[in-house]
Amino acid sequence: MRFSHTVRYVNVVAERSTRAAAAQLTRARLLDAAIARFAADGLEASFDTVAADAGVTKGALYHHFASKRGLVEAVYREAIQRHAARVVAASSSGTGRERLLGLVASSVELYSSGTPFYRLLAQLQEAASRSPSLATIAERSQANQLAYFTAAVARGQRDGSIRADLDPEALALVVRAAVREVRARTGVHGVAAGAGEEDVAAT
Repeated sequence: MRFSHTVRYVNVVAERSTRAAAAQLTRARLLDAAIARFAADGLEASFDTVAADAGVTKGALYHHFASKRGLVEAVYREAIQRHAARVVAASSSGTGRERLLGLVASSVELYSSGTPFYRLLAQLQEAASRSPSLATIAERSQANQLAYFTAAVARGQRDGSIRADLDPEALALVVRAAVREVRARTGVHGVAAGAGEEDVAAT
């Protein structure tokens, strides 16, 4: 009897795990479809269109995201994570100074690329200035970004590539301002890159 209960419990756990994995895959597929559609048509793209692109019913979108606003928020989080992964990968080696320069240079390249993804990210960032829920996501992202920049400065101070008498967070704020300048001056590759490099080179 006890063995039967154990088998039943194991089966229930396995079934729940399978369902959870399937739900995660479906959610990922929906996000991919939403990112592609919003990048092509803007944030005005409908639930129906995104659902059709993903090959699911509109009800599936509501199940995972509750509303159009919930979907846009999820897309914004995912877009930030994808961008961050690219920037981190481009600045994951070298001295602290080299990593900071890599952060600015990779941001210049990515934001100046003019790809649909980065046009979408720019739209989302602009929308965050009008939407409290998107603004909250942006603020959290900026806090994480500043922490990453500050850690890179501290690493450079330890390896001697950045002056030890500088305040790590203050310099990180300068670098973040350079990255924001990249965002505001998309397409002006040389000027934006030069500004960021001079800020760090002054250290």
